[in-house]
Amino acid sequence: MNETNAGVHGCYTHQLLIHDTDDALVAGTAAFVELGLSCGGRVLVHSCEDRVALLRAALGTHRRLDYGFDRDLYVSPMSTLFKYERELARGPHASGLWVTGTVPFGSDHSAHPAWTRYESLVNEVLGPYPFHALCTYDTRALPAAVVGAARATHPCISNGVRQDDNPGYMQPVDFMTDPRAGSPSPPTSPPLAVITVNHTRDLRLARHLIAEVADAASVVDRDNIEGFVTAVNEVLANGLRHGRPPVELKVWVDTAQLTCLVTDNGPGIANPLTGYRSPGASVDSSRGLWLARQLCDELIIRNTDDGRCSVLMTIA
Repeated sequence: MNETNAGVHGCYTHQLLIHDTDDALVAGTAAFVELGLSCGGRVLVHSCEDRVALLRAALGTHRRLDYGFDRDLYVSPMSTLFKYERELARGPHASGLWVTGTVPFGSDHSAHPAWTRYESLVNEVLGPYPFHALCTYDTRALPAAVVGAARATHPCISNGVRQDDNPGYMQPVDFMTDPRAGSPSPPTSPPLAVITVNHTRDLRLARHLIAEVADAASVVDRDNIEGFVTAVNEVLANGLRHGRPPVELKVWVDTAQLTCLVTDNGPGIANPLTGYRSPGASVDSSRGLWLARQLCDELIIRNTDDGRCSVLMTIA
């Protein structure tokens, strides 16, 4: 068992607080906030309006303590993840950014897996930074499956005062293929369009095809479509450069979502989480994927059983 105040200055922690009473929530949050402030860190407490009001009444104010609402801060999993990464990369956060609150699973259960994957990917993306998180899961409000998955995405179990290493924790690269991650698969319906890319000169035609079918059959925001086209173009170019042509593009369109599947005949990617961590100032093969991930709601890399590499991308 590890004390939370042992060696936390300047390192990364991601803790899970499971509770079934408001008193346990307040006590755990208060201990975490006190530790963050005593270390000289900047602290953010976030949740829904009622819960923020409860915690604000208990915690009071401090010049390095901020409060926020999930509806403003946690718009979508990937935008939230990369927003934290950009903020930490800008620095300076020598004493750490301390964040505690809820993950906005909400009443739409179809959105739960994406936020569960977010909880795992936090460890991959923010691990290099002085970032400390205490995620609070209320068993009175959350489905048992969500709480169970949380036990696999947090390296430590905590009550705010003490933290234990979590024996059920899974590394993100392993969790993303676990059934609890609920990683999406391509649609089972026939694609609306298919194109084969053999050369970089074919990329322009592919970009035009995606934009054309999206305009004809989708209400996805124009700016989102343009960003998505850029992301798919980058993945296609990567398939030509690092894989082996031909590269196949399949496109599915429904009213509110665009889906693309890019498959090349190369040997695959050794680490399917490539492109989550910022490449910084370096210019390497991960920079394009890092940018593409920020333009999609999902970008899932899989190495297929027949030795090929497939990349599934979605935007809504």
